[in-house]
Amino acid sequence: MSNVLVRTHNFIQRNVQRTLLANRYYNWYVFSRDLSRKWEEEMETHYREGRKAVEGEKAVVFLCNGFVENGGWADRLKGILSTYMVCKEMGVAFRLLFTSPFSLTDYLVPNSYDWRIFPEDVVFEHPHTEVLALEIGDETAYQAQKQYELLRQRIADSEASQIHVCTNAHFCYQADFAALFHELFRPSPRLMGAIGRQLEILGKDYISLSARFINSLGDFADTATGEPLPPRLRERLIGQCMEQIELLHREHPEKRILINSDSVTFLSEAQRIEGTYVVPGHITHLDVAPAEANYQFFEKTFVDFFLIANASAIYRLETLWLRKSGFPYAASKIHRRPFHSIQF
Repeated sequence: MSNVLVRTHNFIQRNVQRTLLANRYYNWYVFSRDLSRKWEEEMETHYREGRKAVEGEKAVVFLCNGFVENGGWADRLKGILSTYMVCKEMGVAFRLLFTSPFSLTDYLVPNSYDWRIFPEDVVFEHPHTEVLALEIGDETAYQAQKQYELLRQRIADSEASQIHVCTNAHFCYQADFAALFHELFRPSPRLMGAIGRQLEILGKDYISLSARFINSLGDFADTATGEPLPPRLRERLIGQCMEQIELLHREHPEKRILINSDSVTFLSEAQRIEGTYVVPGHITHLDVAPAEANYQFFEKTFVDFFLIANASAIYRLETLWLRKSGFPYAASKIHRRPFHSIQF
């Protein structure tokens, strides 16, 4: 191939890549904008015009009360910490109303900052309340900065007594995530006891491996549930994942591997490998949990989260049929542990 043809070929490739990247960001922008509008519309159905007197300081109230689908624990947590970060910088009171699908205080209680608010103190009447829904799809540095600026501006401009926020903004990852988390949260006594019992089994020095299949193996309900893979592809995928666990075990022969996943099928297979451990309990997504679920139903989510956070190294499997789960990534930030993605 001549030099001219080579240069032309490279020029075309670069421009195709730029176009695809631009389309990707544009599509994420449209998706995020539309979902934000949908969230605001859904939230507004619970408000009414009124003249209820409101006393006290201006406050931002993060809502996880069932008005909209807030996502799983990692999505909710990054939105909560990002909102708290802005409030802390601006000197605005931050409150968290987390009552759906459970009361967060069953599992996490205030640490150095008291974010609690009684449901009767939350005002669902205009003009005393302003609604702010902010969905972020693609976790890029550019989007993080734009979301940060928008959230600050909307809070600064609001004349409402309460600004009700619903967002999964992730710019807290670019700040001191660990400090923000520990200012807000510590495990409840009951959860701390459950974590302690599992640590007695695992020991002090272990690693963790997470894999999120959504519905690829046909055994997990999620808001993003798609069609399961054909049986032959499921078997192939499971086999490839088992190979990665074996490789990780050879790399760390002296350490147990804590396995976390949304697939019972995968967990059952993984437990057969020597040196692995799976925390018993229910696997669930917070937005599709049954209404009658009790405390025990959700305990595994938080036990897994804190056990992953305590691992000496944290790994996540990535391939075409696996989602890049934010759950182990968020957990790795709690104690600033090394995080690795295994792509295959």
